[in-house]
Amino acid sequence: MKPEVLSDPVSAHMRKDFVVLDEETTVTEAVRKMREKGVTSVLVSKDGRITGIVTERDVLYRVVAEGRDPRSVRLREIKSSPLVTVSPQTKVSDAIALMSQKGIRRVVVTEGEKVVGILTMLSLAGDLVEKSLLPELEEEKGLTCPYCGATLRDARELSRHIDRVHIGEMLRGEATKW
Repeated sequence: MKPEVLSDPVSAHMRKDFVVLDEETTVTEAVRKMREKGVTSVLVSKDGRITGIVTERDVLYRVVAEGRDPRSVRLREIKSSPLVTVSPQTKVSDAIALMSQKGIRRVVVTEGEKVVGILTMLSLAGDLVEKSLLPELEEEKGLTCPYCGATLRDARELSRHIDRVHIGEMLRGEATKW
């Protein structure tokens, strides 16, 4: 990774197209919204205030792996809280260190109390691949799906694969295949 990327502010790499859903939303509705919007997580709110986050991994581990019905499980039951946040001016290197320290893959970017974006390891890796800043990711080795071990060309293809295969199977009731 080029050193200047590490000193970039997270605002240069965050996703601004985040999704916020009420905590009473079902997991099925949330996964459909994630697929529709092309995101890997949703922020959870109660009375207009962000109270947590639900990721694809939360759905897999806290719903599917436990044999729970995603049509009846509410986001409030599986959300991660409190949010781990950074400011838009935080350096990418500091955000990566924080994610590593906390064992998470995304941080919420806030200005005061307002959420302005989400920085994910996957989107950061995708940005870097697109900008050819990480040549090792562009080798023929590709990226490995953490759920089934499939090898995919790049971060965008990996994200599409997860949406189509793993989340799609859950929505069709075929979750036992993974």
